[in-house]
Amino acid sequence: MSATERERVMPPRPLLPWTTAFCAGLCASCGLVLNAAADALLGEGAASAALLWAIPVAAAAFVVFARSCMRLARWKRWLYATAVGLVAGAIVSAGWAIGALRASDALDGRAASSLEFVVQGDPSINDEAYSYTCDAIADGKRVGAVRLSCDRELDAGSHVRVIGRISRFENDSYGRSRVLRGELRKVKAVRIVSVDEGSPGPLLRLRNELLAAIAPATDPARSLIAGVVCGRSSELRAQPAGDWFSVTGTAHLIAVSGSHLAIVGFVIEGALQKTRCSRGLQRALLAVTLVAYAAFTGASPSAVRACCMVFATLVANGAGRRRHGLSALFVTMSIFMLLRPTVLFEMGFQLSCASVFAILCFCPYATYALGELGVPTGIAGILSVTLCSQLATVPITVPAFGTFSLIAPIANAVIGPVVSVLLAVSIVLAPCSLVPLLRPWALVVPMVAARCALFFEQLFAAVPGASVSVPPDSVWIYLVPFALLVLLAWWPRPRVRPMAAGLLFLVFAAVVPCVYWDRFAPPSVTILDVGQADAILIRQGDTVALVDCGLDERVVTALVRNNVHHIDAVFVTHWDEDHWGGLPAVLEQFSVGTIAVAADALEDAPSQILNRPGVSYRQVTRGDDVDIGAFRARVMWPFESVDGEGNEDSLVLLLTYAQEGKRLRMLLTGDAELDQEREFAQEAGDIDVLKLGHHGSKVSVDGELLDVLKPELSIASAGEGNRYGHPSDTCRDAVREAGGAFACTIEHGDITITPTAKGFAMRCQRP
Repeated sequence: MSATERERVMPPRPLLPWTTAFCAGLCASCGLVLNAAADALLGEGAASAALLWAIPVAAAAFVVFARSCMRLARWKRWLYATAVGLVAGAIVSAGWAIGALRASDALDGRAASSLEFVVQGDPSINDEAYSYTCDAIADGKRVGAVRLSCDRELDAGSHVRVIGRISRFENDSYGRSRVLRGELRKVKAVRIVSVDEGSPGPLLRLRNELLAAIAPATDPARSLIAGVVCGRSSELRAQPAGDWFSVTGTAHLIAVSGSHLAIVGFVIEGALQKTRCSRGLQRALLAVTLVAYAAFTGASPSAVRACCMVFATLVANGAGRRRHGLSALFVTMSIFMLLRPTVLFEMGFQLSCASVFAILCFCPYATYALGELGVPTGIAGILSVTLCSQLATVPITVPAFGTFSLIAPIANAVIGPVVSVLLAVSIVLAPCSLVPLLRPWALVVPMVAARCALFFEQLFAAVPGASVSVPPDSVWIYLVPFALLVLLAWWPRPRVRPMAAGLLFLVFAAVVPCVYWDRFAPPSVTILDVGQADAILIRQGDTVALVDCGLDERVVTALVRNNVHHIDAVFVTHWDEDHWGGLPAVLEQFSVGTIAVAADALEDAPSQILNRPGVSYRQVTRGDDVDIGAFRARVMWPFESVDGEGNEDSLVLLLTYAQEGKRLRMLLTGDAELDQEREFAQEAGDIDVLKLGHHGSKVSVDGELLDVLKPELSIASAGEGNRYGHPSDTCRDAVREAGGAFACTIEHGDITITPTAKGFAMRCQRP
């Protein structure tokens, strides 16, 4: 049989070991107990009693399964394995939860200055602020893990004393994610009192010295080198270049994983083969080197997982047993969770395990299927790895990032080899930068390879439609792993015509909604629920405009769930942060045509939004008309030039729609208050909908103004539990006494107004 014929042989269904069941039971019980612990730590649930409930449940399941084994003899091993996994997971996670609760009680009421913080790992960098996972030490004993934020870069292993504030995490997605990862409190450092680098081990000291020589903060190419060699991607992710990797679906290339260890192993093995060492000694040295490299890069879950699987393979080979990748994977996962159950909620661990599982199970099948479609063998192999890993990680990446990369298969096929070359040459040459005489020359070749990789990243990221925004709660993302499981159970022989028809259907199903919302969107105005901030979406046909951008990245999430893929114009009413703070995130996520502000306000615009490539800037004055599809926005305020700093400088727009018998008049007031609104109320006249100024404060409206404007509906945008008490009872009462309806994003979520022949219709959508 020729090589080509062997490649076209239908691959057999992969054998799932009984350790799969044990690992599944372990994951289920750990997830249940840790979520109960998170509720208690976030102040949303009972403390200790609810944490142990999974143990008797798991024990009962063990008994039920054991009794059923006589009738289910075929599944006997799997049932026992599942039950044992449930019990084991409940015990280890409950043990962690009890310790976490005790540590939480110990941290309550303590001053940050009474603790010493030991930095663990690399920072997260955001707006020039650094966040670290730290061990809190009191009286020489570890209390628990916390999240330390400060304005200074610290080396891993440093002992830090600060003056600051210890507080609980908010019960939101971010707070819950940090608690589930084992961080009990957040610490905001006002001032750093002392920093002691301590006595780091040789590997950590070498890593810190190499990072100092590479200087990742000085250049994107150096940041990429630091990412692939040292496993430090903080600086790269804080730069625009970091977004390119997300858009192209190649972020895994800078995360130390099995592919990195394979390249490092290839380089080391090539060097060892030049020596006279025995084969056994070469394998031992290779294993030690891989472990050292994993520790050197920060011992990320993906790197440690890869090391464990390599060791499992070496043990199997040494014992004369057939190696089995899936067995090694599930044994490794089980060991991880038994030692540290919180690893279950670390994204690096989730992505690594899901992608490896999909590659081991489905990659041969995908390669065969692509070969049936006529794709060359080499290209089919590369594409199948990317497709399998990307589809398997969709339920993880989409809820976290809200995007899906369409260009990932092609980008990985092109950029993957370049990054592999970068890693190979950097492993050899980068350590030479520690020698002062060689430092100017050590990074010349790695810099060339890094710039080449960044060139392709920027090229692919700039392709229109390279990445699409996906609502995090979309049902289809959970259908993907279900479809993969069905495929695993069914394992049909691929046929050309059904595969081609299925691909065409998938393309059609993906393209039609995008085309509809990009080209044929019905006229609507949506007050987005973005917390204690303003963001108003206006769209009709292929035209999309945004009035204000909220306070933070929540505006991006809100736009995604409303099927926005591009923005033609952004109106910023004034320079309060709750009206422009989310604009940098919008500019990074969407293509924006124009940013419009009041006359002369551009001079005081924040630097983060100026000089953006491809973005034009416009200043509008009273009386100007701006067309947004069939909508027309007339500038009603300010009457004269402003700096845009105060509420009285707010840009006020009268939005009108009149087409096909449908009409709508809506007044968007920004943060304008009564004194300003009285100046243009008569000119605005009778309106249908009023967007209340200043989040529905007591000075946003009164009965006299409402008698002039006569709105049928008044809407306030405010955040739940805000410290200002918005919307005020005074505002609510004034609206109702005037005979109008009142709505707020706190109760209704996104509020969408659509023109109708009989006035307007209102639709609400909870995030």
